[in-house]
Amino acid sequence: MVAAIVGAEALPPVPQDEHDLVGLLYPESAWMFVWARRLLRDVAGERVSRFLVGRLKAGCWSVLRGDGAWLAVRCADKVSPATPVHVVSSESAQDAVAYAAAGLMADEGVAVTSHLLRDLGLLHHARDDLGFFRWALTEQGNAMASVSQQDGRARYSDVEVSLNRVLGRLLDYVVLSRGPRANDGPFLNLHDVLTNLVLHHLPGDFGVSTGEELAKGKMLKGYGSTDERYLFTLDTPFERIGMAGNAGKYDRHLYVLRHPLRTYPGFPVNATTVPMSGTVRMREPSTKGRGYLLPNSIADLLDAGDLFEVSPWEADRLLNNGAARR
Repeated sequence: MVAAIVGAEALPPVPQDEHDLVGLLYPESAWMFVWARRLLRDVAGERVSRFLVGRLKAGCWSVLRGDGAWLAVRCADKVSPATPVHVVSSESAQDAVAYAAAGLMADEGVAVTSHLLRDLGLLHHARDDLGFFRWALTEQGNAMASVSQQDGRARYSDVEVSLNRVLGRLLDYVVLSRGPRANDGPFLNLHDVLTNLVLHHLPGDFGVSTGEELAKGKMLKGYGSTDERYLFTLDTPFERIGMAGNAGKYDRHLYVLRHPLRTYPGFPVNATTVPMSGTVRMREPSTKGRGYLLPNSIADLLDAGDLFEVSPWEADRLLNNGAARR
């Protein structure tokens, strides 16, 4: 990740329209912001609202498009108008998003555990001379520990994660302590670890697109909240929609486009799983269907008249008489 701390003078005029910024993501994934919010919702709950795209607000992290660069911006708490106190410039949107999301996680006190470091490839169990397995840094972990000791890198804070409680220990699960840099023992920079976590959960080249225009009359489906910014073709199986549980837990909504609509194909998740029944897999995950990232939330598109909702009975009638299409 290449990033540089810059002054507030590098900030562009705001607000910037999020859908316009999605269009500037190419050749990166158009679903970048969706996946970042999904991860933050999983680890920070409602505090995901502190992650903004294209606008600034007190106490929030924002991603903006500057002059030839993407910016991650932290604004001061409880100050109006919003006052940037930390601005970092990156060549890629992925790096800016990862930086901002990691900063939000650090603010919210997201715990760093031995299992998290293992999942990130930073820790592993190494067998000692007596045959016991003890926690040790991997080659990648040693590289990050070395980088953590370097001054002058763009980082949100100097809070460190001490490895004294985990390295060489037999314990399986350890919550690592965090605080100012200690003079003894190995450590990892907290923001570096959390940035690594975010990068592992961003889409990479999944969902890269220059966009696709859907025709008037296209019928799409969705589940749950109308605050979401994506819908799916009627043949999309539930497991590709990225919601917990099964379809029976949610109301299915059917929508028809009143006008042609510019979208970006993709999904809010990549790997899909199918619920298990006992110890037997019910079936393999499907590759059917298609998802579309919308220019605004479903609710906003309904209010603007770009979409209208139909009942299952009305959906069948429209499809049968050709007034709507799958």
